[in-house]
Amino acid sequence: MPSKTAVRPACPICPKDYRSVIKYGFFKRETGRMPRIQRYFCKLCRSAFSAQTGGLTYRERKPHLTQLVMRSLMESVSQRGCSRMLGCRPVTVARKMVRLGARAEFHLKSRASIEIANGTETTAVFDEMETFEHSKCKPVSIALAVSASTRQVIAVHAAQMPAKGMLKDIALKRYGPRKDLRRGSLEAVLSEVVRLCPNLAIIKSDQCPRYRRVVKKKFPKPVLHQAFKGRRGCVVGQGELKRGGRDPLFALNHTCAMFRDRIKRLARRTWCTTKKIDRLNCLLYIYAWWHNQSVTGTKRPFRMR
Repeated sequence: MPSKTAVRPACPICPKDYRSVIKYGFFKRETGRMPRIQRYFCKLCRSAFSAQTGGLTYRERKPHLTQLVMRSLMESVSQRGCSRMLGCRPVTVARKMVRLGARAEFHLKSRASIEIANGTETTAVFDEMETFEHSKCKPVSIALAVSASTRQVIAVHAAQMPAKGMLKDIALKRYGPRKDLRRGSLEAVLSEVVRLCPNLAIIKSDQCPRYRRVVKKKFPKPVLHQAFKGRRGCVVGQGELKRGGRDPLFALNHTCAMFRDRIKRLARRTWCTTKKIDRLNCLLYIYAWWHNQSVTGTKRPFRMR
């Protein structure tokens, strides 16, 4: 039978000794459909706190909607559609999305290497996919790295990029010069690969000419960089088969397709678009956390804490 002190949280100010924390009554929130919340008192620093201190719904006005907002956004529902379903204002959904994104980013960046294929991952795959913010003249690049064996998302990040092709001159005339932040975004993603995959032996990507220099900078010589030709066409009905044989980047391409299917603003080009890159990053972090819970077999429904 566990001891009584095992279930008591540590003091957020001086987390030294659990035995110095005692129960200090209850309180009930004025807003939100939540049961009474336990309060605690630290005898060392003489401070009081509650079981909700530091939690995801700390000081939220409608904490009972937070998990519902996350599940709706991860099922290809737009922000306004989510607000209509839950009977709240769109700004409520937007605020909860920002908080969920910050918490998901914290969970992703606080992982240890043991959480990626039990610390034995030797092959990772990375690439970039493109979307846009507000207009096709303002494209956005999303750098993504996944584990080849488990399909876990190692890191993801979105950054702006200049327009290219036929839209280059139109974008320059309409919006002026646009900075290219793709390299910094890709380096940040590969830095997470280096941190979370210490036994990495092979890194795979397509034959983009920008990748070779970045990989050479981030990875030591023993790590082999394998670059494959990108083939857009595939045999109908066979997701893993390409015209040139089996798809060596299937783990990444399948994950990118899931990102585009589950995040509403990546699914279509017109009905739901990104207005701010930082909000897009929030959704990317949330889905990366959600995807990792799914591929590792976590029991549903998922709850972010």
